[in-house]
Amino acid sequence: MSEAGEGARALHEAMSMLQRGDMAGAYAQAFVALEAFTAANDRTGAAAAHQVAAIACVGANRLADALGHVDSGIALRESTGDLEGVASLWQERMELCLRTGDLAAARDAAEAQVEAWSRTSESEGLAHARHQLAQMLLELGDDGRAEATVQEALYALDPTAHARARSALHLLYSNIWISRGDHERAVGQARQGLEMARAAKNRAAEIDALQQCGVAHAAANELQPARRALQEALVGRELLKDLPGRASVLRELAAVELGEGDVEGAIDHLGYAARTLKEVGNVAGEIAMLQALAEAADNAGKTDASLAAATDLCDAARRTGDREAEAGAWFMLATRAAGAGELDRAGKAFKMANDIQEILGLAHEAAVSQGMLGQVVAASGDVVSGRALLQASLVRLEALNSEAAETVREVLAELEGVT
Repeated sequence: MSEAGEGARALHEAMSMLQRGDMAGAYAQAFVALEAFTAANDRTGAAAAHQVAAIACVGANRLADALGHVDSGIALRESTGDLEGVASLWQERMELCLRTGDLAAARDAAEAQVEAWSRTSESEGLAHARHQLAQMLLELGDDGRAEATVQEALYALDPTAHARARSALHLLYSNIWISRGDHERAVGQARQGLEMARAAKNRAAEIDALQQCGVAHAAANELQPARRALQEALVGRELLKDLPGRASVLRELAAVELGEGDVEGAIDHLGYAARTLKEVGNVAGEIAMLQALAEAADNAGKTDASLAAATDLCDAARRTGDREAEAGAWFMLATRAAGAGELDRAGKAFKMANDIQEILGLAHEAAVSQGMLGQVVAASGDVVSGRALLQASLVRLEALNSEAAETVREVLAELEGVT
């Protein structure tokens, strides 16, 4: 078999392994393909191998390695004149930078993607790239450049042939006006996007526009029209089985309901959003929804809802694999349970937090949790055991020169004479 043939065979095997979820095997075969294509001086094949290797790295959460393969792929695609391939790889680089939280690098990748598309005759691809760049610019606070980029994209698109793309650009324009505090123009741009989507008979675009109408009305504190638009968008997301979109609408709808004083509705919708994000595997989004739910419930004095959200947060934090965050979630649940008078539940949660903190070597956090556990144990009637935990906590906090030691001393003083 020729070197190019060996590369093609290994690349095919790598792609099959990706589909099976075998990221390590896919990466190994992609590397075999890369070596074979490089030996054969097949730059197109080598670029494809880098791209598959990058996907395998992302699946294994090796984002830095993925970026390296994407960069190598970009150089190879450039050398072959495959501009659409170059643009595709810059898109991947932008998404990777967003995952790492590097917005500036994501903006740079978006700008490079625009430049690549501008060297082709693909006006829709160029408009989409400009749309993404404008989003980056808006998030970075450069609304002037964002507006100019949206206008360039709109100018390049045919009003009839590209109604969906033009509608999406008007929705982004609406967000630019929201950022400037011009709510009347924000609502106007959203409605214009809605009209275009309906004229194009594109249901998905219409739902996007309805949601933006709701967001724009909410920004203008026009809560009733905001609620109506978001409720209609929610029905559409449900019918399309668009789970991430459903979660997004639910979050916006809950914010409007809180503004109207409908705490029950907001709590229900935030919980539904959290369950939706759990279903799609977006644990970070799930945690954000549960935190918002717990805060809303706390503010409204809804103890049961707050404790339920805090309990779900412990499970979500565990699924992140971040044990320090998990300990923090248990501690938060414990403090809420203690405040609600559920001492047995609070004691178990403080113990979970303390156990994890001890394993991780978080000396100060472990000492604080130990002291809190001592207070709960004492309040539950076992004063001797509670005092022992508090005294052990005090020794550790004093050794750490922690201000928390004074609080523990005060609690111990209150327990003097209590048997």
